[in-house]
Amino acid sequence: MVDTFNYPYKQAHVNSIQFKTIVDETFTGKEQRRDTWTNPRMSWVLDFEKNPTNTTAVATFFKSQKGRKTAFNWTWDSDKGGDGETYLVRFASDVLNFNIMESGYSTFSIQFVEVVE
Repeated sequence: MVDTFNYPYKQAHVNSIQFKTIVDETFTGKEQRRDTWTNPRMSWVLDFEKNPTNTTAVATFFKSQKGRKTAFNWTWDSDKGGDGETYLVRFASDVLNFNIMESGYSTFSIQFVEVVE
């Protein structure tokens, strides 16, 4: 069973679109190019508002996924500039940083990387 990331975020935007191409030279010196991924892989950055409850919930989810180890589902909300599609993603890093402010409030961003199986 795949977990689902369904915590409210302020906004999400595409950070990158990546292809993987292998360049191979033959004996004649001509390049041959092959793509190893049929579709591009995307990554997103999600920005979160100052909310101690949300911060704790996202931190708990991050711990349960063991950072970038485990993939999960995430829907890019159409009301936040997304396409409404659900993607299989993982955290891009094993580190989750918070900018702690007054009274436990914090702002933070996280990056998701699409998992293509």
